[in-house]
Amino acid sequence: MALYYGCQPAVPTRQAVENFENDVTIRHRYQVLVSKVYLDMQAYSWAVPVAYNLSRQAGLKGDENSLEVRYSYVPGERELVNVFRSDIDAIMAREAWPFADPDSFIQYAVKCERSTVNPAT
Repeated sequence: MALYYGCQPAVPTRQAVENFENDVTIRHRYQVLVSKVYLDMQAYSWAVPVAYNLSRQAGLKGDENSLEVRYSYVPGERELVNVFRSDIDAIMAREAWPFADPDSFIQYAVKCERSTVNPAT
């Protein structure tokens, strides 16, 4: 179940996020990982972090994420979305259009991440 900070997404956006969490499972470094989406919408910055963890509970190591991805956007500033991926430890800038509201940005980020981890969809 996704966690929402600073927003109450519309029903289609909630469904898109829930479908992503239910459908997307990836293999990363010989492990099967499931996704967890966080929505962090503030007045000055919008972010959609995705954490990929083992499907079982972490043991003594704690709650460290095996892979983290973060889509961030500054509303009204420019048409760039910054994407951080912990596996390559880099921030990449993706060109995008100006987003009218947080829901359109959330759906964009979920769609981009789905196409990144599974290019067939």
